Amino acid sequence: MARKTSRQAIEKRIRKALQCLEEGDMEDAIFNIAPVVDVVAKERYKHKKRVGDRIKAFIFDEQHLLYYLSTQGKIAPPDGVRIVLVDNENIDKPLGNYGGELADFVYHNIRCAQTHDAEIDYDLIDFGRNFGIGRLKFERDGGDLASGVFIISNATILALILSVICAPENRRIKLPADITLYNKIVLEKNKLVGNKEYLMTKLHQLFAADS
Repeated sequence: MARKTSRQAIEKRIRKALQCLEEGDMEDAIFNIAPVVDVVAKERYKHKKRVGDRIKAFIFDEQHLLYYLSTQGKIAPPDGVRIVLVDNENIDKPLGNYGGELADFVYHNIRCAQTHDAEIDYDLIDFGRNFGIGRLKFERDGGDLASGVFIISNATILALILSVICAPENRRIKLPADITLYNKIVLEKNKLVGNKEYLMTKLHQLFAADS
């Protein structure tokens, strides 16, 4: 029988991921949150036997949050819509080597790359921006976007961390403190855990105030 991950182990990884992100270490933030994604996906998709299928299903389910936070509330794809990534210069050619779907791209070029090669694929990932995801970028936030690369911004990683905190599978975990977003809103730790509806309400408030 497979060993069950302890609540304390999940809490530790989330705490470390938030700390790394606050310190500007985006790669270590991903390294710390990736195992928690694995744990949640394993619990949520018990019928899926392959690790990759479970993780891609999780990313697909959470892409509304990933895009909404990464684009400052400007883009929020409906649930169930598959997103294929393409270059602006060549819209007929999917980005990457796995069909260009968001979930496939993230799984192969981040999760698998860090697991098997000890780092993410920097030939395909554009790191360091505050906002943006895929081929969507913001003016004055990073330089020109090179052809063939995919943006993973600070906000994208934050969205991934928040997605596992809000997952019902993690409703029994405890956070060390409230989370302040962009010095504008506070996510109360006791309301945030296992409660995605609360998170989305707070994000709507955040971006409505900025519009």
